[in-house]
Amino acid sequence: GRLLGVLRDRSVGTAEFRAASDEMAGLLCADAVARLGAVRPSDARSDDVLLVPVLRAGLALLSAFMRGFAGAPVAFVGIARDEGTALPEVYYARFPDALPAVAIILDPMLATAGSACLVAGLLMERGVERADVHFVGVLAAREGFERLAGVIPHSNIGVAAVDPELDGRKFIVPGLGDYGDRYFG
Repeated sequence: GRLLGVLRDRSVGTAEFRAASDEMAGLLCADAVARLGAVRPSDARSDDVLLVPVLRAGLALLSAFMRGFAGAPVAFVGIARDEGTALPEVYYARFPDALPAVAIILDPMLATAGSACLVAGLLMERGVERADVHFVGVLAAREGFERLAGVIPHSNIGVAAVDPELDGRKFIVPGLGDYGDRYFG
């Protein structure tokens, strides 16, 4: 709706983009709290949820989720996309010693799902059950959504919109540009 329209508008400046993104993050968080509460009532809003923003764009969603899941620890995973191969590479990963039962990966854009699948794999290697790995984003390409749904349950993926395709550079079409660049100016 209105927020996606603002986020998609390439002429919108940093302040307006940020405001729309922050409002969208609040809505996505409320949805995640509700979805998690339906499945695991004890975990919603508790410290039994791990928030995992993917650096750097995932930081745009983190503040809202730290309010929604007030006691949740935060792990950080930095992933750079090799522009030649479009494959994700981890350059930084920091997890708490003891992982909560449930993890929510935060990344505004789900394009090929390479990064999200990589982070989901890191979480599962550390003992988080597949059924307890969630993803929250603003925009997904259909291809990426389906790919991630092969790794974690379809119902654990929450996005505001799914766009039809990826372009030759593996960017979401119509998309909204580089989220991190637009959010952080």
